[in-house]
Amino acid sequence: MLARVQITDSQRESEIFVPMHWTAQQSSNGRMGALVNPIVDPISKQPESKHTPVKISHYQTAWQGFILSRRELMISKPEYWVKNKGDEFYRYELAGQKSIENLADFARLCLCKNETVAPQWQEYSDSAQGNYRAARFIEERLESVFFITAEHELPSRNWLISLFAKNELTKAERLAVLTGIPPLGCEDVGTIVCACFNIGEKTIQKAIKEQGLKTHQEIGSCLKAGTNCGSCVPEIKALLIS
Repeated sequence: MLARVQITDSQRESEIFVPMHWTAQQSSNGRMGALVNPIVDPISKQPESKHTPVKISHYQTAWQGFILSRRELMISKPEYWVKNKGDEFYRYELAGQKSIENLADFARLCLCKNETVAPQWQEYSDSAQGNYRAARFIEERLESVFFITAEHELPSRNWLISLFAKNELTKAERLAVLTGIPPLGCEDVGTIVCACFNIGEKTIQKAIKEQGLKTHQEIGSCLKAGTNCGSCVPEIKALLIS
């Protein structure tokens, strides 16, 4: 299994937790079931999920990247990819152990299958550093962004994600897309807490402070955060305490 690790004090020492619902449609090698011993309870047929010994080792990447796209893509090329569905967008996190010779061609391979309308492209490339960034527009609407790097940190996804809620970008936003950083005067929503409705941590904190919200239900009524799948409710409750 290939997955991104999060280290936290909330997890009991010497144990790991992995969501059991990841499938081959959501990740390249993220199925927890592939780790579990092929032993089941003789009566319930429950698999040995909680008693399988595992070992974690480091996955050394040659590059990492991400894609945000309005439409679902068929990603199969890199060894590591995961897909999440948000409000008005799909998010793909990518990584590989082998260098990519032509990053622009790789971007088009990922983004342009079954293309019916010719998009407008914005691109930045530094082959010496292994950096490539692209944004695709159809008319004035952002359709997708592609960021990849071999040596540097990738920008936060938060502001870029917020652009998919708009049918038209301002000139300043369009010029700033390839930086991944909001232009002066644009609000930073912070880390996305509610992926279903694209609600960020700073937006929730601002609403709590300005409107005196006391419960996660009140936050849901105000912002819709936590009212769809509900998986972000624990994070929302933590923000109420902090």
